Amino acid sequence: MTAEPGATYPSLAGKRAVVIGGSRGIGRTISLRLAAEGCHVLVNYARSAEAAEQTAAECRARGVEAEALRADAGDRDDLAALFARVTEWGGVDLLVNNAARGLERPRPAIAQRPGHLHSTMDVNLFGPWQAAQAAVPLMEERGGGSIVNLLSPGAWQYMPDYSAVAVSKAALASLTGYLAVELAPRGIRVNAVSAGWVEASEGEHSYRSGVSDAVRPHVPAGRNVSPEDVAAAVAWVCSDEAPMLVGQTVHLDGGFGLSAWNAILDPASE
Repeated sequence: MTAEPGATYPSLAGKRAVVIGGSRGIGRTISLRLAAEGCHVLVNYARSAEAAEQTAAECRARGVEAEALRADAGDRDDLAALFARVTEWGGVDLLVNNAARGLERPRPAIAQRPGHLHSTMDVNLFGPWQAAQAAVPLMEERGGGSIVNLLSPGAWQYMPDYSAVAVSKAALASLTGYLAVELAPRGIRVNAVSAGWVEASEGEHSYRSGVSDAVRPHVPAGRNVSPEDVAAAVAWVCSDEAPMLVGQTVHLDGGFGLSAWNAILDPASE
């Protein structure tokens, strides 16, 4: 098939994409962007069936195959069943690991509880790891592929009450590099996208109120990151326009991470 008029990356047309955590927020926007590029999309969800079905319907409206499939990214049996369906569906070329957990119990690192830590790591680290293990043989059957892991600046910078998510994402950043080196010779590129503060996302409503307004004045680009910015980066990373991008993290924050000290050391800059 060919991409719809206006598609940015014709190389994505006809690819089969699995978006883990693809029904709402950033994941929904990624699913829709890949569909607009001509990808067939399997929209994974854990709880919101209605949102997933709506996202899949919007993907189909773009002229591609799409379906919603439930699986908890932190449950190994669920992932095995999901990828059994992926095999029946025709395989996979692109795997986007977007599902995340951990913001619902904000606490300092020393006060984190074992159950919450385990559930966060199950979804944010072991989920992508096991999804990659299941996807790789299917990608090889189709001649290669691309895996994109969604990270967070909390993996590198301190964020209050964010330790469970941050540590899991730091581990996922390390895993991204290991998988990249091992899989590149097999025709599978593994990379990551780490967005700064994403306005109008699920995280905006889950972490702390007022963060968007607090961050915005300190972003050199003049605005916060949008879900569409993240989806555009994922599409580029997956496309043939980035063939030598292997084991890298695309930091997408409008320059905020580079200039955060400016407001502290030079108050006149505000």
